[in-house]
Amino acid sequence: MNRDILKCINTINDFHKYDYDKLNVGVEIQDFTEPNLTNMEIEELVKRYKELFRDFKHTKALHGPFLDLKPSSPDEEIRRISYNKYLRTIKIAMELDINYVIFHSQINPYLKEPNLMELNNLQAREFWHSIAEEIIDYKGIILIENIFEETPEMIKDLIETIDLPNIKINFDIGHARLGTVTLENWIKELKDYLAYIHLHSNNGVFDLHCIPSDIEIMALNNLLNKYSLNPVISLEYMSDDVSVEIELLRR
Repeated sequence: MNRDILKCINTINDFHKYDYDKLNVGVEIQDFTEPNLTNMEIEELVKRYKELFRDFKHTKALHGPFLDLKPSSPDEEIRRISYNKYLRTIKIAMELDINYVIFHSQINPYLKEPNLMELNNLQAREFWHSIAEEIIDYKGIILIENIFEETPEMIKDLIETIDLPNIKINFDIGHARLGTVTLENWIKELKDYLAYIHLHSNNGVFDLHCIPSDIEIMALNNLLNKYSLNPVISLEYMSDDVSVEIELLRR
């Protein structure tokens, strides 16, 4: 199957366009996760990326900020700061013609009281519907990524409550490996909303962002084929040579 594959970079200095063209892969940029970028630094980054992307024909993604942000916070000031940072990120994505923008779910899996869970989801819905009114010209997809969830149900409930056609799920496999259910359980439960995957591995204890084994890649391919899914797959780990993993994913 012809899979759309991206490679993550931490900073703009890691982006070598020739290598991406040679591998026929896209790029996920993560510079903008840095919480303390000044307006001047952001403007400079946007300017440099705009030049680099001038003749870049592959899929582009942008990971948004996440530290201490929470769209459904009971604190109005935190919601306001989160809103402004999320909206600015999407406007950057529009300027750079980015296909996918990624934000963390910010779900607290230990907050299992049903009324509080429902309130959190409803506040998130209000947050995202307000943003949607301000970005009607954005043609890409906004992705919500699982972080601390131990099972897929909480992020599925969140996406279904938000209920916007251009908001889908970025399924982070490394984060899911730290949970309590199988990879197939995650994929089966989220398949209707799964548009993008962060691929990396770990030891089941810490979020190490290791290179996935051949067996792990083959297992992922088998599950995606089983459920007739073909999401974008972003390689979120450090490696000087990702050609082996790319070949396995496309085999």
